[in-house]
Formats: sequence, C-alpha cells, structure tokens
Amino acid sequence: MLHDLRFALRMLITHRWFSLAVIVTMALGIGVNTTVFTLVNAVLFKPVPVPNGELLMTVNGQSLAQPDRFSGLSYPDFLALREQQTSFVAIEAVAGDRGLVSENDRPPERFNLARISPGLFGMIQMPPVLGRGFAGADGEAGAPGVLLISHRVWKNRYESDPGVIGRSVRVNGAAATIVGVMPEGFLFPQREDLWMPLAPVTTTAGAADARTQRNLQGFALLKAGVTREAAAADLAVIAHRLATEYPDSNKDSGVAVRSFHDTYNGGEVKAVFLTMLLAVGFVLLIACANVANLMLSRAIAREREITVRAALGATRRQLIRQLLVESVLLSCIGGLAGFGLTAAGVHAFDLATQDVGKPYWVLFELDYRVFGYFAIISVVSGLVFGLVPALRASRVDVHTAMKEGARSSGTKRGGRLTGILVAFQFALTVVLLVSAGLMMRSFFQVQTINPFVPVSQIFTAGLDLPSGSGERYAVPAARQRLHDDLLPRLAALPGVTHAAAVSSGPGLGGSSRRIEFDDRPINDPATEAPLRAGIVAQSPGYLDLINVPILQGRGFNATDGEAGKEAAVVTRDFAARHWPGREAIGQRFRLVEGNDFKRGPWMTVVGVASDLNQRPQDDENLAVFFVPQRQVNFSNMMLMLRTPVNPAALAPLVRSALRDVDAELPLYDLRTLQEALDRNRWFLAVFGTLFFAFALIALLMASIGLYAVVAQATARRTREIGIRMALGSSTAGIIQLVLSRGLRQLGAGLIIGLAGAVGFARLISGEFLIGVSPQDPLVFSVVTVMLVAVGLLACWLPARRAARIKPTEALRTE
Repeated sequence: MLHDLRFALRMLITHRWFSLAVIVTMALGIGVNTTVFTLVNAVLFKPVPVPNGELLMTVNGQSLAQPDRFSGLSYPDFLALREQQTSFVAIEAVAGDRGLVSENDRPPERFNLARISPGLFGMIQMPPVLGRGFAGADGEAGAPGVLLISHRVWKNRYESDPGVIGRSVRVNGAAATIVGVMPEGFLFPQREDLWMPLAPVTTTAGAADARTQRNLQGFALLKAGVTREAAAADLAVIAHRLATEYPDSNKDSGVAVRSFHDTYNGGEVKAVFLTMLLAVGFVLLIACANVANLMLSRAIAREREITVRAALGATRRQLIRQLLVESVLLSCIGGLAGFGLTAAGVHAFDLATQDVGKPYWVLFELDYRVFGYFAIISVVSGLVFGLVPALRASRVDVHTAMKEGARSSGTKRGGRLTGILVAFQFALTVVLLVSAGLMMRSFFQVQTINPFVPVSQIFTAGLDLPSGSGERYAVPAARQRLHDDLLPRLAALPGVTHAAAVSSGPGLGGSSRRIEFDDRPINDPATEAPLRAGIVAQSPGYLDLINVPILQGRGFNATDGEAGKEAAVVTRDFAARHWPGREAIGQRFRLVEGNDFKRGPWMTVVGVASDLNQRPQDDENLAVFFVPQRQVNFSNMMLMLRTPVNPAALAPLVRSALRDVDAELPLYDLRTLQEALDRNRWFLAVFGTLFFAFALIALLMASIGLYAVVAQATARRTREIGIRMALGSSTAGIIQLVLSRGLRQLGAGLIIGLAGAVGFARLISGEFLIGVSPQDPLVFSVVTVMLVAVGLLACWLPARRAARIKPTEALRTE
C-alpha cells in the first residue's frame, strides 16, 4: 500500500494539470457538501447544549384521531404525567410569554419570557452563574415573584453588575425580585431572556376549563437505558387513564414523546435542510461523474503502461488497488482544498441568519460529526469516481494491447460509458437549475407584492400591552384609551403625514378567523367547517397610510366598532369570493371563535377596498377583511408612521411620545416596513442564493465535462477526420460529425433532467415557492434554452478545431 501511495504521488506531480483539474472539481463538490452538512448538523443532529442533551425529550399532547396534530399540555395533565410516569428522571413544563420589564431608573424593555416549573433547570443541570435558581416554594400559589435573567440581559441592561441580585423590578406590571443570572449563551428553550416560576392552575370547579387550556410545553429527561418508544408507551397508558376519567376534556387526547429537534426543527424546517442536502448531493454526483470521465480518458491513454505492468506480473487486483489509491488521494486533496470553501460558506450563512429568530442552540460550527462526514465523503467520492475506470483499465489483453496500433483498443469500451456519465451530469444540472430558477423567480415575485405600498416611507414599531388577568390593559377599553391618546401624538410628529395602528402590516402575515354569513347559517360548526378569512384590525387612516383605496362604500368612521355598530371593510377579492355577482355593501357576517364555536356579533360591510396581499406565504390564499381596532381589540399592535424623509429617524421621537403616555411600556422591532418585509422573506433570499450557487457550479462542471469528452473523442478520431477530409468531406460535414455525439448526450440529459425537475419542483414547492407554480413555463423554458446554448458551445469548440485540421497533419498523427 505504501508503494502504491508513493507511485500515486509521483503520478500526481507528473500529470500536474490533470491532477489540478480533478482537485478543483472535487474541492467544489466536497466543499459545498461539507458546508451544507455543517448546517444540517447544527439544525437537526446536534443535541441541545445541556448535560445529557441527547436524552432530553419533549412531551406534547397529540390527537389520537389525527396523529400528526400536536398541542400543548394542560397544567392538570402535566401534573398527572409527572406524578405517574416511571420512564423519566423528571418531567417539567414551560409556558411561553413576553416580559415587559420596567424600573424607575431605566427605560422599559420587552424580552422573551418563559414561565417554567421550578425543577426544570435542575433537571437539565444548568444552575445560575450568579445568585440562585428556583426553589420549590417559588412555584407555590401566592409566592413572591422571582426572576432569573439571561447573561446578555445582565450584561446589556445592568452592565454586568453583581449587585443585580436582589434588585426589585416590575415584570408586566407585577413586582418581582431578580434572584439569579444564567450562564452566557443560555436562552432555553429557544431565545428566552427571562424566566419566572410557572404559577399553579387550580382544578377546582371554579376553573373547570383548566384541562382545555393546553399552553404548556413539556420537557423530560430519559432514564438510563429507557428508549423513547418505551417512554411514549408509558405516557400513553397515563393519557388513556386521563381520557377515561375526564372524557369532556381529554377524549381522543394522547401524548407524544419526541426528540428536541423533531419538536423545534421538524416539519418544514427539516424538509428545507434535507432538501438542500439532497441538492448538494447532486452537485457531488456531478463532480464524481465529471472526474470519472476524466479518469476513463486517462485510463485509455495509460493502457500501454497498464499492459506493461500486467505483462511484468501485476495481478488485476493490484492494478485496481493502485488506480483506486490514485483516485482516493486526488479526492482527499480536493476535499482538503474544499474545506476552505466550507469555512467561508458556513460563516456567510451564519451572518445571513443572525437576526431571523434562530434558536440559541443552533450553532453553525465544525465538530466531530462534520469532520467525520468530510472524511467519509472524501474517501467514498474517490472510490465512486475511480472504481469504474479502474475496473475497465485493469481488464487488458496483453497480447492484443502490445501490438502496433493497440493504443485505440479501449476507445469503444470507454466511449459509451463517458456518454452515459455526461448525460447523467446534465440531467442533474437541469434539476438544480430549474429548482434555483423557481426559487429566484419566487423571490422576485414576492418583491412585487403590494407594489402600491410605499414601504420605504413607513416606520414600524411593535407595541405589546400587558393584558393578562389583573394587568392594567386587561380590558379592551383600557387598550383603546391608550391608542386614542398615543396616535394623535404620533401624527403630530415632525414630517409625519399618516399614523395608525394595525394588527399586522401589509405582507407580514397575521391572524385568520372562522366566519359565518347571515344568508348561509351554520347549524353545527364542528361538522360543517366554517370558512376562514384573514383579519386585520386597524385604527382609522390605516388604508390611506398604505395607499389602499376604497372602491365602493366608505372607510371606517369614528363610531364604527362600537357595540351595535360592528362594521367591516372587505377586499374586492373577499367580495367576489363570497358574494359573486351581488352587491357586497350591506352584507353581514360574523366570527366563529374558540373550541366551543362561540359566535360574535354580526358585522355589516360598509366598504370594499382594493385587493391587498396580506399573507403571501399562506398556502390557503385567504381573502382579507378589515375591522376597526375597537371592535376586535388586539393587545399586540404594530404602530405605523409614514414620512417622505428618513423614516428610521423617527425611532427616538416615537419612544418619547409613548413615554409621555405610559413610561413603563417599551417598543420593540423598530424598523422600516421595507426592513420588516426583508426580514420576513429572508429564507427566500438566502436559500435561493444557495441553490443558484449550487446550480452554477453544476452547470460549470457539466459543461466542462461535455467539452472534455467531445474534445477527447475528437482527438482520438483525428486520423479518421483526416481521411474523411482527404476523401472530400466538407467543413460542415466534419462539424456535424463531431457535434452529433455530444448533442445526443446533451439531449438525453435534458429530457431525463426535465422529467426529474418536475418531481423535484413539487418537492420544494411547499417550503420555497411563493406565488410561483412548480411547473412555471418561463423557468423551464429559460433553463432549456440555457442548457442547449451551453451544450452547443461545449460541443462546437472542439468541432471547430477538428474542422481546421489539415489532412496531411491528421494522417501523420499515428
């Protein structure tokens, strides 16, 4: 083996240009694969960074009738599971919330808050670095409020002051004492900065609906030697017992035990990253096919050398081993070169996803899994592209090959295989190009949504009013008074032409509700499935702010939304769908809400507005209606201010105006509407760019591969071409002769690739495509024309060179 390695190194140096071509090709293929695996590893494979993180499971409710539907746990069910289970070290629970922190000497701020059962951090062995954790008494009814803060809150808000322990603050208006600081980087379970004890929920008759309030996420640590399946079976028995004891609330309710990653990064997230890994797998296959073609051509050129070695006693096994050592060596060197591409690619992706809500435990870094994957694909790739050439080259007939003219004896043997490999390369390239084209078209399509909205002139800020039980904005009237006081102040700011509050800005998604029409009553909402529509709650002037005109009727007036004066403005699309051929003004519909299908008051349509794409990422394509803010009063609203000059400069003025109204309320997500939309669409830009880069690499390699195969085949036929020209063949005839083989390979690859692209486009349509059909004719046409043009160029260059050969020179080549 050592002798084979020394010989492989000599061959690498001797044929340095050939070696460089192989190394660069494999560097691209292995580099992009290792890059994407690093991302996939961080999102799907690495355990959450806590002790025994691989044993940490999530516990959720699950519908027995529809097993793919999951829910949270109710507090009583959580207690029952925790007390009766035997498979876990412990089961703890988390309820997500937001925390508005206010103090007399600091401005208020809004953070992600988790209300946790007191034993959670003890179960995952994550004690505070300063102060203490929660004790059992902290979670008892009536206990004083206590608070744990993240390291970054300690650093940024309190300047890393160790005296923060014992400090009194107000969280959502209620008093609390800071008792501890968690370790740096710890934001469990996703991006939380504050933690408070989970308050007990009573199960007395006064709160009989406690079991229907399924708002807890369960976490559990498996005991040593217990499998997830066994633990799931254990909890299923308890769930069945609860369903028997409480049929009104727990009928058909089961329990799901899943890995941490399946809960937080399953579904669409998992599909996106695995699809990307499949795409770069195509790139690596194209690279291997390309190098296999090069190795086949080189094996034909080395046939006499291999024959001599066989004649001197080398066995076929020894010959194959030698050739595979050369292939694996080239692949490993290429992989090492590609590792630089991996580091750069991972760093670029990390920067692109810094501000998109990435969970704290997703760290894009090179660990032992990445190095193991890198080593495996480097070796396996060398075996893949080297095995077939090695098998063909080692199959020699010593007596025939040593005769004069035997240099061409392998031409026919290698020609058919090289043609198959070229067609295979182009087929995979078509799939990647179509996918990238669809994603880029989707990205540009999204940019044209709601073109009438002056996004660059609109400043936005989130305002979340504490509206829990007992808090100062618990009732809608209090929330309405704050907006009535605040919005005129915002409208009076210098340069502001419009000011409004809205539940969700245009193109940023939002809520949907079930609705019922007065002329189409629903007798049983549980079986008749009420229609759904997108709902936008707004203050007066919002539609003017975003340039949406009223086409019929009127907009909202000062009294719309009061009791008995419920009103709605619907879009033209809403009216056409639900009252086709009829006048929409004066029609009535109402909301159907909750598990008990409670009906709201009838709303009268007072206006029809121009269409607005509120939810571009929604597969349901719901029509939209608008309601006055006082009518459906959200606690979390977006403030929007329009100004023709530098909207970002409004941030301190808006903060000051809010401070004059309520000094304890913070603003969050202060940015222009353009920035908010870009953040909402980041995945299209990032993943579209990645797929486009993969497709360009694939196209480059496939084109070079086709060119090399045609050029080498032409070179082997130089004497034949000379004879044809001496016998009177024209230049056009020679070009046609050379082109014919390459174009057959190109055509075969194009046909197979287009068929594969149709299936792959359907695979990515749910996660990547917005407003674009998976069979978009423009993308398929452009890709086809591009591939034909590139393929023709790759074939024409060697054909033109062959047509310029002088017959006398061609006849002397052999």
